[in-house]
Amino acid sequence: VMKLDKKQAIARRNQELGGAVLGVNNCHFTELNRNKNIWWFDIPLARLAIGQYEWIHLLLHSPASDQLLHLKVPTVFLREKMEGLVVRNEGKRKSTVSLELSADKDAYLEDVRPAGTGVNFAQFLQ
Repeated sequence: VMKLDKKQAIARRNQELGGAVLGVNNCHFTELNRNKNIWWFDIPLARLAIGQYEWIHLLLHSPASDQLLHLKVPTVFLREKMEGLVVRNEGKRKSTVSLELSADKDAYLEDVRPAGTGVNFAQFLQ
């Protein structure tokens, strides 16, 4: 089982891309939650504001296979889908968009938060 941290994941992906595309601020990293078979992200709402970043990069690691998936998500997509996503601590300084992306074949890379509308992120797989 390969353990990876955010810094290592960014370095590995940047090497594959041949440049410093990903940095600590425009990129979020998570390991597969094996109990629920999901990748879970909390993305600060402030990072999705107009004029901040054009893209948010999500790195999804599966320790058992050491597979590292890269989703390049336009922030405009997240803003447009906000109604169907789960926002935690809404209206507060630390509010975040909370994603649970499924690793199940029948709902692959779909947000499976019960309160959400099942927004699919598979189209952004690099």
